[in-house]
This record gives sequence, structure tokens and C-alpha cells, in this order.
Amino acid sequence: MRASAPPRGATGTAALPTGERVLRLGGYSVRWDGRTAWVTVVLALATCVLIAGSLLIGEFRVTAPDAVASLFGDAPDRTTGFFVTERRLPRALIAVVVGASLAASGAVFCALTRNPLASPDIIGVTQGASAGGATVILVTGGSIAQVGLGALIGAAITVGLIVALTWWRGLSGARLVLVGVALGALAMAYVAHLLSRVFVASAVTAQIWLTGSLQGRGWAELRPVLFFLLLSAVVIWSQARGLRALALGDEAAIALGVRMRSTRVILLSAATLLAAVAVATAGPVAFVALVAPHVARLLTRTDRVLPAALLGGLLLLVSDLVAQHAFPLPIPVGVVTVVIGGMFFLGLLWREGRRR
Repeated sequence: MRASAPPRGATGTAALPTGERVLRLGGYSVRWDGRTAWVTVVLALATCVLIAGSLLIGEFRVTAPDAVASLFGDAPDRTTGFFVTERRLPRALIAVVVGASLAASGAVFCALTRNPLASPDIIGVTQGASAGGATVILVTGGSIAQVGLGALIGAAITVGLIVALTWWRGLSGARLVLVGVALGALAMAYVAHLLSRVFVASAVTAQIWLTGSLQGRGWAELRPVLFFLLLSAVVIWSQARGLRALALGDEAAIALGVRMRSTRVILLSAATLLAAVAVATAGPVAFVALVAPHVARLLTRTDRVLPAALLGGLLLLVSDLVAQHAFPLPIPVGVVTVVIGGMFFLGLLWREGRRR
């Protein structure tokens, strides 16, 4: 049965058979799912709590009243204000924004290809961005802005090759994963060659960046990645109907009137931009783009991008706090996310073994 919609101009909600609801306000309507909405709210609140907590912990202790005063420009002393507003707050926000960018990119790639393994760091997009950024660092000695441009070019070249090699059979299935893994391996072989041909100091700098780290990141790095996240979010939101249709399959998308070629190109461009900017900001942080969409899907039972993005930001923020404070000396956040990714894969294998 189809739920009857309220008259034109009315305000209210209409129930859908799938558990979704439509909130109608005049001539506009917004479709939402109760479970997804609750999960989204909980993830957003948890992220805010962790950001607030990150301002208080560290070698230099800051009390809650002092942190609040520093945020409002009334720090009790210059040192407290520096640690709160110049060190801890921008780093926490960068962790959230970079994690959200990676997770949103992974969710879009998975939905477009209908393949749960088609995240940027599995199909070679992250490796391509790493190769582009490493070229700028090791060959041209470019600035941070130039590293970002190099990462974007590397990711775009990788996606172009993937599309060219798989388009005739469709962007789905094991073929895409195999092609992406092969291109990713070639990109990392190229990076290894560069590392073996440069001075030790340059190689160490590039190696730290290639591991994935938020050390030394501040407001200057936050602004561009936040801008591109918001820009890509608007693009993905504008193509949300097409993305949901493509996730059902090509035949369903055609039946629903989706312009498949243009929709795919737009969404692929947005997802590639998100992955490239995240890599340019924090290096190729592994497994966030793979783990967050999977866990968000288990929590919400949908493929919505927003819960995946929030979970990605929360996951990277937690990983960065662990990397900073759980060991005698700070370690790159990429090391922690690799451990989380390995545990996630082992969990999937154990779950599959129990099913069989």
C-alpha cells in the first residue's frame, strides 16, 4: 500500500512502507528515516563531546572553565589560550573534517559501484593521490598548496584510468577492485622508487606524510579541506536521488529516469575531490574510507552518506586522540587506523566463518 500524501500546502509527515517518512512543509518535502535520524544525532553529539574533551587532555592540563574562557577570547593566560585555540581545537576539527571527507568519499564510491570494497584506499584512488603528493614533495620541493594540487592530479589520473579500463563492463564487480588494486600497487611502487632516489631528510618528511599524520596541522590547513567538504556535500546532496537509484542497479536507474553518465561523472568527481583533499591535508590515512561506511550501514541499515561521514570524522578523531595520548611518545594517526582496519577485516572474516 502507498501512504496517502497530505493535500498541497499542508504540513505534516507521511509514512512510507519502507520505514521512511516524508516531512512536508508547504510545497516542499524531506524524506527521512527514524533509525537513521537517531544514529545521526547520536554520532553528532558524540563528536561534539570528543572535540570538547580533546581540549582538556594533554601534557599541559586545561580545566573546563579555562577552556570555555579561551574559546570566548578570555583565556586566563597566554599559554592556555595557545594550547586551546591554536593547537588542540584546530587539530580536532581537522581530524573530524578529514575523516568525514574520506568516509563520504568511500560511501559514494561503494554506492556507485555497488561494491562494498570499492573505497578510495582499496581501488587505488588514495594511492594515486599519494603518488601525486609525493612527487611534489620529493621532486619539485613544493609547498603545502602545491602538494594538494599534486594529490588532486594523482587521484584524478587514477580514477580516469579505472573508468577507462572498466567502463565498458560497468563500474561494478570484482573487475573494478582488481583494476584498482593493480593501479594502487603501481602507484606505491612509483612512490617507493622516489623514496630511494632522494636525500634522507626529504625521504623522512615524505614517509611521515605517507603514513598519515595530523601533527602540526592548524587553521591554515583546516580552511581549504572544510571548504571542499562543504562544496562536495552540496554536489552529493544535489545528486542524492541519482545516487540512490544507481545503488539499485543500472536498469533500475534507467527506469527511474536517471541520466546515468552525467550523474556518475558528477559523483565520481565529487568523491575523488574529497579523497584527494583529505590526502593532501593529512596524508593517506588508511581504512577510514572503508570502515566508516560499513559500520554506518550496520547501524542505520541504509546507504546514506551523512551518517557515514559523521562516523568517519568520529573514528579519525578517536584514532588521533589514541595516537597522541595512549603511548609514551605520539605516533602517526595512520598507524592507529591501520590497526583498526586490520581488526575490522578479522571481524568480517570471523563473522563470515560463523555464518558458514
